Amino acid sequence: MCKPFRDYLSLLRDYTREIVTFGGFCLMCFVYSDFRRLACEQSTTAAHTVDVLRSMDARLAHIEHATPARPDEK
Repeated sequence: MCKPFRDYLSLLRDYTREIVTFGGFCLMCFVYSDFRRLACEQSTTAAHTVDVLRSMDARLAHIEHATPARPDEK
C-alpha cells in the first residue's frame, strides 16, 4: 500500500523542476490571454469614447453656431 505512494513521492522529487516549469508556463499562458482580452476591451472602450466625444463636439459646434452671440461677448 505504501509502495505506490512512496514511488509517487520519489517521482515528484525527481521531476520537481519540470513540474514547476510546466506550471509556470501554464500560468504565463493564462496571464497572457487575460492581458490580451483586457487590452482588446480597453481599445474597444477607447474607440467608443472617441466616437462619443466627436459626436458631442459636433453637437456643441452646431449649438454654438445656431445660438446668437450676446452683445457683451467679444
